[in-house]
Amino acid sequence: MADDIQKARLDAYVAAEIKALNSQEYQDGNVKNRRADLGDISSGINKLLASGAGNTSSCGRSKRVILRDT
Repeated sequence: MADDIQKARLDAYVAAEIKALNSQEYQDGNVKNRRADLGDISSGINKLLASGAGNTSSCGRSKRVILRDT
């Protein structure tokens, strides 16, 4: 289930990146829309990929990362 959520987040980030690349900002009369910063989107994609989102292997194994202060 967590993999499904990560995959959905990755798909949403990729879709946002495509939209931001096509047009960053537009205005229609009084309505103005500005998309998220492309750097933030790319950072989110990189974090999700680093955590294993989008990994299509079906071996059932997961990674465990332990952060330690030294």
